Amino acid sequence: MRNFEAQMQKRDGTLFWVLFSSYLNAADGYIEGVVVDISDRKRAEAALQISEERLRLALTASNQGLYDLNIKTEEVVINPGYPLMLGYDPATFHVTKSRWIESLHPDDRESVLAVYHACITGEVPSYQAEYRHRTQDGQWKWVFAVGKIVTWNEFGEPIRALGVVTDIDDRKQAEATSILEERNRMAREIHDTLAQAFTGILAQVGAAKQVLTDDVEATGAHLDLIKELARTGLTEARRSVVALRPQLLESGSLQSALHRLVAQIRTAAMDTTLYYETEGTVYSLPTEVESNLLRMGQEALTNAIRHANADEIRVQLVYDRDQVYLRVKDNGQGFGVGNITAYAGFGLLGMSERAERIRAQLTIRSQPGQGTEIIVVVGV
Repeated sequence: MRNFEAQMQKRDGTLFWVLFSSYLNAADGYIEGVVVDISDRKRAEAALQISEERLRLALTASNQGLYDLNIKTEEVVINPGYPLMLGYDPATFHVTKSRWIESLHPDDRESVLAVYHACITGEVPSYQAEYRHRTQDGQWKWVFAVGKIVTWNEFGEPIRALGVVTDIDDRKQAEATSILEERNRMAREIHDTLAQAFTGILAQVGAAKQVLTDDVEATGAHLDLIKELARTGLTEARRSVVALRPQLLESGSLQSALHRLVAQIRTAAMDTTLYYETEGTVYSLPTEVESNLLRMGQEALTNAIRHANADEIRVQLVYDRDQVYLRVKDNGQGFGVGNITAYAGFGLLGMSERAERIRAQLTIRSQPGQGTEIIVVVGV
């Protein structure tokens, strides 16, 4: 009998582990052997098992997989979390370096292999790469892989590498969403600054042409305003890049900024009567809220001038104790709210996005021939 493990009981009743090895001496009629106390070894094995289980659970919870690469044979030993991350059955999944290379996204393959070879040749101390890995269903999943050489042969050549692969697909999707949101924000900023400024310039040019031959003084006033609008457009274009506050808010509150905006448009839109009123005690709102409210008011006014053919526009800003109301109403031709395409209604889409950004309630009321009313309500 060799290396038989069993538990025995001490005199005080406690259990301990022993290892038996013995043989029968049949000729002399006795059994001779050795009994060794292996309690310390069994405790170490139990601790190691617990540690490995904790590591397995941690890797599973964090969407990570372990790999052990034999650099010479290119065979890879992996833990079950690696194939599960990619949608494969751990019982049938087998990977080698060549298969791993085939699974890399074509756009990522060259850069990933460059980092791998730099690690193998010792140019960099460790391997780190983000890339897209093909999953079992043929999709692509973003992963982050790290690794390091852990064993060299007698000639100093690397023969073994260990590493971890982490699922970062959610993070990459969030980054892509963030980039898209930033592009949309910049599109709104350009639409709300350059487009508005140039619209105002065109309106002023048209007005100047009408009075050019009759009233030199009025022509000069229009040309001065064109110059001011051009400067405003240039400033706002620069500000869009750094996402600062609108210029109209630089020197005052939302109430005064809307007042100056209405005054500018009133000068250009000679065939339209504009009314502006404020109710309640004016108080400051967060910068982002004031900026977006001003942009929505600007968009509503511009739409009324350009598209509504209205001869009367009313702008109202109401400060209540716990809410602020911005209302822009015209008596123009109106439209069917549900029939606006995404492109034609880009301004309205931008207003909706701005309202969502500051958690405001946006209401658009309009019917053909009955004018348009836009109401924005934001809590304070």
